[in-house]
Amino acid sequence: TIYNTTMCKADVTPYWTCVYDELSRQDHIPLPLQRLFLCLVAAAYLPIMFPLTVGHFVGLDDSCFEFDEEHTFNFLTLMSVTTGLSQLQLYVCVSLTAAFFATLVWADITAIERPFRWPKVWETENYACYDDMFCEPSRKDRLIRRPGNTLSNFFYLFSAMIVLTSSYSRAFISEEKTSFILSDATFGTMMLILSISSTVWHGCNAMWSHGVDLWSMDAAIIYLPIRMMSLGVFVTLCKHSWDPIMASHIASAACMLIYAAHILSNGSRWKKKHDQKFWHKHFPFAVRNRLLHSPYVQTKNDDTINSLSLGPIPLYEVYLFALMPVIHNIPSWIMAKNVYESFGSVCFARILNISLAVGWAYRMTERWALDACRHIKFFGERMEMAKKNGEHAKSFAWMTLAAVLSPTAVLHYCTGITLTAAFCHARSVEIIMLQKFQVL
Repeated sequence: TIYNTTMCKADVTPYWTCVYDELSRQDHIPLPLQRLFLCLVAAAYLPIMFPLTVGHFVGLDDSCFEFDEEHTFNFLTLMSVTTGLSQLQLYVCVSLTAAFFATLVWADITAIERPFRWPKVWETENYACYDDMFCEPSRKDRLIRRPGNTLSNFFYLFSAMIVLTSSYSRAFISEEKTSFILSDATFGTMMLILSISSTVWHGCNAMWSHGVDLWSMDAAIIYLPIRMMSLGVFVTLCKHSWDPIMASHIASAACMLIYAAHILSNGSRWKKKHDQKFWHKHFPFAVRNRLLHSPYVQTKNDDTINSLSLGPIPLYEVYLFALMPVIHNIPSWIMAKNVYESFGSVCFARILNISLAVGWAYRMTERWALDACRHIKFFGERMEMAKKNGEHAKSFAWMTLAAVLSPTAVLHYCTGITLTAAFCHARSVEIIMLQKFQVL
């Protein structure tokens, strides 16, 4: 079966039904205020699209935006300057990433003649959690069951390659050996784990990979804010007449210790949930599973399965989640204004903010969120119809549309770009600070 029309458990809102109306009706906030808050959430995305304008608004002068001008506005040049990699090295990173996923596609194609079977201990026939989370039509007879959600991990692997190669180059080749190399390498390793675990999870929904995917995803999200705060420690110490080299070592060590503590503690938390089979029968965090009439919000099932009882989800929690790209920017603006007195690369700031905003907003239509992606259902139905009629070219075209426009695939494209641009932006601010305090 290519197209999965699995429905939810009784008393849970059926799939392909947008849950926002039910969420709105069950919330105690008056409807006019709900509409006002929704408009404010949408309006809040506008400032992050225009970092230069916001920078001037918060009081940064033109001298804070000179990094791009000093290194030309050429994107590849800016990327080479911030990562410390030549354009040839960047090309090699792209080529290796493409080679990996091309091999995966080749294996999927050849598996048509020689069917591939995943290990039984991976529990790949358990679709309950995956179908609760994602709406991309499933090709359950293929090696890559969901090509959009799977192959879009290209961007995570490429980002991991960039960060790891940059860390190696700065540690062993360039003269810059003073800051954040170990934590950057750890960050790159976590992104490498993310790219692999996410590829496995979306390729065959192996249950063990889900926890690893969530763990590494959290680690990828939180690192760059920790890094920027640690750089603030370096700047503060230098302003108080500390030796810049010593200040750099202290900031780098603090960044590594905080990041390692997060990785270990969060890893333990997700492992515990996997051992409890927390997501083996459904996805507890899905909005539809936290509506008032859902059986999953009443009491815990037993001592081992889904033992965390989640309460009904309030509307403000959905709004706050949707505002993550905006909230993520607030500490950066505060640090740029009060600590760095510089903004870094405007080019990378624009790229990371726009890609994050687009990916995050569209991801809110995913099945586990608001389930507002009816066009994916349309593509899936046409794909199934074309296959039954023996129109394989049309079936492939509809499958490609569903894959490319899958909310999770779009999130992967956009956040992969965001992580790469955010790393380059963080490096641009770091380079400015190191030059300012004569470490470079």
